[in-house]
Amino acid sequence: MSTSEPSTSAPVGADALPSPVATLAATVLTPVRAAAFWTAVALPLVALPLVATGAVWDRPLAFCFLIALNAVAFLVGHGYDPDA
Repeated sequence: MSTSEPSTSAPVGADALPSPVATLAATVLTPVRAAAFWTAVALPLVALPLVATGAVWDRPLAFCFLIALNAVAFLVGHGYDPDA
């Protein structure tokens, strides 16, 4: 079997889920994505004073954790639409 052959399996979309499961997923995911989106927006406002005051050098591991948390929040909150 060659890797250049196209896959015959179709991706599972939201329309393939049963209605109650899709409703529950939308109900749970929307607030999680919203919280992650706004966390990703707010975390740089915490990191900027740490950089400006030089506190980053006192606690470099905490700063790295803050940056990693910001990256995760961006990934999780990516699909959120604040206008919807």
